Amino acid sequence: MTIYTFRENKGRGAFGQVDHFHTDTWGDVAVKKFDPSPEVLNAIKSGYISEEELKRRFHSEATYQAKLAHPNVVRIFESNLTSTPPFFVMELAECTLAKDLASDHTLGGAPNQALFDILAGLEWIHSQGIYHRDLKPQNILRLRNPDGTYRYALSDFGLIKVTTGDSTTLTATGTQGGTERYAAPELISNFKRATARSDVFSFGVLLYDIFVGPTAARVPYTETNFAGAVGTVASKCTKLLPARRFSSIAEVRAALYEAMQSEVLKFGSEKEEQIVELLHSGKHLDDQEWDSVFLLLEDLDENSSTLDLVLRAFSKDHLEALHTNAPDLLTAFSGYYIDYVNIGRGKFNFDYCDVIADKLTWLFEFGDVGVRASSLIAMLGLGTSHNRWFVERRFANLAGPTLDTPTAERILLEIEVRDLKLLPDIEHLEWSISISRSSLNPVLQKIWIPVSA
Repeated sequence: MTIYTFRENKGRGAFGQVDHFHTDTWGDVAVKKFDPSPEVLNAIKSGYISEEELKRRFHSEATYQAKLAHPNVVRIFESNLTSTPPFFVMELAECTLAKDLASDHTLGGAPNQALFDILAGLEWIHSQGIYHRDLKPQNILRLRNPDGTYRYALSDFGLIKVTTGDSTTLTATGTQGGTERYAAPELISNFKRATARSDVFSFGVLLYDIFVGPTAARVPYTETNFAGAVGTVASKCTKLLPARRFSSIAEVRAALYEAMQSEVLKFGSEKEEQIVELLHSGKHLDDQEWDSVFLLLEDLDENSSTLDLVLRAFSKDHLEALHTNAPDLLTAFSGYYIDYVNIGRGKFNFDYCDVIADKLTWLFEFGDVGVRASSLIAMLGLGTSHNRWFVERRFANLAGPTLDTPTAERILLEIEVRDLKLLPDIEHLEWSISISRSSLNPVLQKIWIPVSA
């Protein structure tokens, strides 16, 4: 039985209060117990909402958050949701993103980790069929890792929407539909209309907080507008019509990474610059324009800085267009890109590793069997060479039991033909993200699991 020793009160939210305890099992933890705020109690008295509904939200927050095992979602250790009052135990945060922004809204001029951590957490919950619906700095916690590093993680899932037919569809923080500054406009009339793009809208407002300031005046439910490349990303995140926003977190991540690059672009020729501008234009390329892109790719040396810029400029829309209209060119691009990833193994920064993993995933989705196999092999090497959990988890998910047999068998063939030594990568994967190779596709398991096992 875990022994709890009270340390201090950490604060309260709409549903309850949070206390700091020390335990003999998990060390320092936060205990959140159901204890509605005075404002919410007034709403109960007025008949606007019932205490039973609030308890149902509290129960859902604990239940679903506990299932969302991911480094960028606050971990739930245990709960007792039938006690009086109900409570749950979670990781203890150093502070919230809101406090960090109040101290320095630029986060020391280096907001990359916070932003990409948030995106990783959002992508994970979206992949599980869940939308947060109340993304804001107060619900993003800064946690200290055992090795002294830190990470940001999503919390406060009292407003989640579950898209799997679950009866839990929640409707408000306290008594209103989300937090006005961050909520998407489609939530004004019907909070149940939330989609992944509603969370994308809230993320766009977070960009405004960081690059303009959390106290800067802003009309709620409107598109953000501020200068610079990041401002362009934030603007697309917060389009009033959801269909005009980024369609996925992966697309947000790719656009944000490009926007936050501060290097001076150096091209070897005017032609190279024109090709990169063409790819960034957002237009649908015709056959002649695609020919010019691939003729340039053929001419570029593998160490050329322009090659890096061209490959980075390819978006999911580009790859989907090639898949539909020119599959041979998609295969050609896959060869250039996978070689680029393999040659650069170990040299990419963490943020860019996530962007590369997204692009490899798109190649996996759109490519033929050979492309799918090579994409997975490259993703494994990228993740383990950089010890990047995000990439390693992506590989483990794609190479799991649902991987199609032809792709798994093609991986075996690639290993044999190219004489690849992947056992160290698999061993690293098991150590790094605590999975077993037995969780991979059964066809792949026989590569690394002895016959006698």
